Amino acid sequence: MFDHLSLGVADLAAGRRFYDAFLTPLGAVLLSEKPGELGWGVPGDGPRFFLYPAGEGRVAGQGTHIAFSAPDEATVDAAYAAALVAGATATRPAGHHPDLAPDYYGAVLLDPDGNKLELVRVGVAMGMAA
Repeated sequence: MFDHLSLGVADLAAGRRFYDAFLTPLGAVLLSEKPGELGWGVPGDGPRFFLYPAGEGRVAGQGTHIAFSAPDEATVDAAYAAALVAGATATRPAGHHPDLAPDYYGAVLLDPDGNKLELVRVGVAMGMAA
């Protein structure tokens, strides 16, 4: 339930490489590219996730938590694996984590700028997981 999300990154080109790899298994593609701004989304819906250079006076700063939904466990696994290859650091491996909720299947990792990214299978009955 959001209009869009924005993250600040230290290096926009490196952020693009990482998020292209991470978001592809989730069905999102780069839909918008402007100087100092990149936007991903699902084709036909417009960009909903944006990257900006971080810094004082900029649109977005560094250090946030975003939970991305995935339709099934295989998609969680694919996005998690792609993120690791692209430079993420794992903080919670992909899998079942009943300590969070009985039906929780997901993962948490840090992107190269330290932003916390959660992947969670759709249908998990819980509030905030991370």
